[in-house]
Amino acid sequence: MRRDNIFWGGVLILFGVLFLLQAQGLINNVFRLFWPITLILIGGWMVANVLWKPSLSASDTFTIPLGEAKSVSYKFAHGAAQIDITGGAPSGQALVGASAAGMNQHSHLSGDRLDVKVEAGPSLIPFIGPMDGVWRYQITQAVPVTLKIDAGASKLDIDLRDVLASHIELETGASSVNMTLPARGASILDVEAGAASIKIRVPDSIVARIQVEEGATALNVDTTRFPRLDSGLYQSANFDSATDRTEINIESGLGSITIK
Repeated sequence: MRRDNIFWGGVLILFGVLFLLQAQGLINNVFRLFWPITLILIGGWMVANVLWKPSLSASDTFTIPLGEAKSVSYKFAHGAAQIDITGGAPSGQALVGASAAGMNQHSHLSGDRLDVKVEAGPSLIPFIGPMDGVWRYQITQAVPVTLKIDAGASKLDIDLRDVLASHIELETGASSVNMTLPARGASILDVEAGAASIKIRVPDSIVARIQVEEGATALNVDTTRFPRLDSGLYQSANFDSATDRTEINIESGLGSITIK
C-alpha cells in the first residue's frame, strides 16, 4: 500500500476519534486543534520519509523511449525536493523516473532530437512526491544530451560520469548540490545559485577551465589540477589542446563552492 493511503487513512481515523470525543463532551471544539494537529502530522510524515525507504516497483516509475532520436534535451523543473539524476537508463530508453502525484512529464521528437520535460512540485508534503521522498531519474548514456535543471530549495545529487552531456545548466536556490561531471568529451556547466553548498567533482580524465563569480562565498578549488590564473579564474595547463575537457561557470551568493 502506498504511504499516502496510509497517511490519509490515519488522518481520517484521528479526526474520527476527535469528533467522537467531542460528541461525548470530552473536547469542546475539534477545530481549535486543527493547526497543532496539522503540524504534528506533517512533522511525522517528514520523519517517516527519512526512516521508511521502500524499493521502487514498476508501478512507481515511468519511462520515455529513446526511439530514433540521435540526441536528447532534458529539462527538469522542481519545487523543494530531493533529486537524484544519474546515467544508466536501460537500452532503448531516454529516461526512467519516479512516478508520483504532483508531477507531469512529456516528450516530443523534433527532427532527430528528443525534447523531454519533467515538472514536479515539492516532495515535502504528504500527498506529493515519490514513495521514498526522492525524485530519482536515470537518463540515457547512448546518445549526446543536454540538461537544464531548475530547482528550488533542494538537495541535488547528479552523477553524469558516464553520460555524454555537452551542456548542463543548473538554477537553484538555497540548496545542497553534489555533481560529478562527464568523464569524456567536451562539456559546459553553467550554475546560478543562491545560498547554496556546491560540490563539483571533475573526473581525472578531464581538464577544466573554471570561472567563479561569487558573493560572500567560501571557494575551494583544487589548484594542483586547476592552477589559479586570475581572481575567480582557474585553468588546467593543457586545457586549450585537450579533447576531453569542461568549462565551469558559476554565479553564487552566500554559501560554499568546492571543485576538485
